[in-house]
Amino acid sequence: MFHQHFLSAPGIDPGPLDSGERVLWRGRCAVAEYAFDEASSLPRWTLPEETEVLVTDRRVRYTYADGNTLSSGELFWLWPQHLRVQPGNRDTGRTATVTQIQLVCNGPEGSYPALVFAGGDLATVGDADRLANVLRQAIARFRVENATEIGVAPAHARMLSRLVIGPEFSNYQGGEGQTVSLLGSVQVPGPEPEPAEPIYAEATYDEPAYTEPAYQEQPAYQEQQGYQEPVYAEPAYQEQSYQEQSYQQPVYQEQAYQEPGYQDQGYQEQSYEQDIPVSSVPISSMPTSGNRGYVARPGVEADAMRAEEAKRAELDSRYSQPDLASRASTLAARVASLMSSSDDEEEQSGLTRLEGRTTNLSTYLNRSEDPHSRR
Repeated sequence: MFHQHFLSAPGIDPGPLDSGERVLWRGRCAVAEYAFDEASSLPRWTLPEETEVLVTDRRVRYTYADGNTLSSGELFWLWPQHLRVQPGNRDTGRTATVTQIQLVCNGPEGSYPALVFAGGDLATVGDADRLANVLRQAIARFRVENATEIGVAPAHARMLSRLVIGPEFSNYQGGEGQTVSLLGSVQVPGPEPEPAEPIYAEATYDEPAYTEPAYQEQPAYQEQQGYQEPVYAEPAYQEQSYQEQSYQQPVYQEQAYQEPGYQDQGYQEQSYEQDIPVSSVPISSMPTSGNRGYVARPGVEADAMRAEEAKRAELDSRYSQPDLASRASTLAARVASLMSSSDDEEEQSGLTRLEGRTTNLSTYLNRSEDPHSRR
């Protein structure tokens, strides 16, 4: 379907003129729209010779009322690109042509729609020349006065000013006609696309075929309604913050001395073996196995070497400086055991023999059998 550029929708009243708009010509003639980009094109729409045409300093308006039907449209002076007067021929009958005034515009997609006026008050070539002169001066003056708003170049504005005072149209019946190019034209906007109507497919109804229902055994188990399978959410991994353990020196605790119990059997010399305490190595509170995220902290080997050195120093101090008080008490217990093993008579005789003697305890203190004695 072809596009209509200059005709408004049916029933639209153009209304009054704008404030300050001057009327330059008023009359009646036939109005039509052609497609000049198509050879031998038919008119897209036509209005009869009773159409009222109004030419102002801003546009041309036309209105035709036929009973309850109103047809109207307009063309602003921004759009015309060419103005042409085409005189009619001298033939009569069906081959005769009428004189036309054509306003050709630059349309979208390389089209050239044109608004044509003919007949009515434009019955002769002279009438058409006078109206064409009014249109040429109105279009040129409008573009020169509004060159800044329209975007007309200064060189084009000077050429348009010559059309205002330029030679008038002068044609004759059967002549070739005259054409004037109007600089600074603006492209005609395309029509707004019409909304597509929804297509409704006619519903078809088929007669349902009767089928005997098949017996289905009722299952014993019925799934509980409303049950929703829980969604497993994997816990987010949180990296453990590493805290270095502070080293604490182990506290040495000396074992308490226990005096050996009395035995009636023969004297048995008890070997002197002093328990040597071993200092404990500090143990880290962090697990060493079973933890996938465990990482050996730095400085573990250095702590182990310091603990080993402390252990050796403690052993050296125990061997080099034994407890003399503990050794003296041990020797006293041995002497008491020897003296209690004899009977009363031997005890008396032993006392008689030992009255004039002195006991040198240093011989017991510095015995060569004692492995811990070094003095």
